[in-house]
Amino acid sequence: MFRKLFVLVAVLAATLGAARTASAGEEVKLGTLAPADSAWGKVFKAWSKAVEEESNGGVKLTWYFNGTQGDEIAMVGKMRSKQIDGGAFTATGLSQIYPHIIALQMPGLFPNWAKLDAVREKTRGRFEKDFEAQGFRILGTGDVGIAHIMSRGAPVRSPDDLKKMHPFYIAGDSLGQKVLETVGVASPRALGVPAILPALSSRSEGAVDVINSPSIAAEQLQWGPHVDHINTMPSGIGIGALVMNKERFDKLPADAKAVLERTGKNTGQLLTQRIRGIDEAAFNRLKANKTVVELNDQEKAVWAETFKKVRNALKAEGKIKAEVFDEVIAAAQ
Repeated sequence: MFRKLFVLVAVLAATLGAARTASAGEEVKLGTLAPADSAWGKVFKAWSKAVEEESNGGVKLTWYFNGTQGDEIAMVGKMRSKQIDGGAFTATGLSQIYPHIIALQMPGLFPNWAKLDAVREKTRGRFEKDFEAQGFRILGTGDVGIAHIMSRGAPVRSPDDLKKMHPFYIAGDSLGQKVLETVGVASPRALGVPAILPALSSRSEGAVDVINSPSIAAEQLQWGPHVDHINTMPSGIGIGALVMNKERFDKLPADAKAVLERTGKNTGQLLTQRIRGIDEAAFNRLKANKTVVELNDQEKAVWAETFKKVRNALKAEGKIKAEVFDEVIAAAQ
């Protein structure tokens, strides 16, 4: 009888251990470059609240805002080494996980959000699978905004104008680097996000005087006051995603995973709706106090040809795998 009781207790212990729930308490550590009081930060706080409520306090999202875990390259490294569990990333960070994701940000291919939405939906399965193969789980997608060229002291009407100024690309952004190389900018300068504001605010010789940025980023990261011209032509679309270390995610209890999946998807949708609206409003505010640069048809055609050269170079140099490139181009038709 004692033997049967011992076996029963052992079976119950094993069963309870295997069916561990979020009520045991799980802390998920997430990093972001966004300030806590920014539009992104407010959405992330709302996500934290939703997770805590839906898990009855069993899962807690701890956010490290304002780049306190380093830039996006550093944060991806910390996810790999399990110092943090995940975070919110732009294409710069996402490309550190799977470089070919930049296909969804190729210049000149997405003139509006509707086109991006259609392509992303058609290719969603591919990219989710590719990220999992790299050891990461996409919990939700969210956008950064529509990029516009902004400059100080002179307008940028053609790619050649960039060669007369002092542009930069964000460190780790192979697409931004390729644009400047294709245009012919000598020795393009790479900057981490925290270094951009000091470089823009400087008035020393060779200081940064042109940015290619969504309006929401230029406004909330305080870049806007340091430029005086803004182009109306979209120069690209900034994608983003909420990502988690797959091994860490897989070790969570089943109910915790369900909560993160459900709320992560909802958060991505909320980010999409809110950020796009705020970005458009920020664009209108910037236009109200800058010199607005409207390109003519001939100037637009020159940019379109330049963007095509950039896209083809990304494929030819292997920065975007041919099969990914072709699938995204086909989906955009």
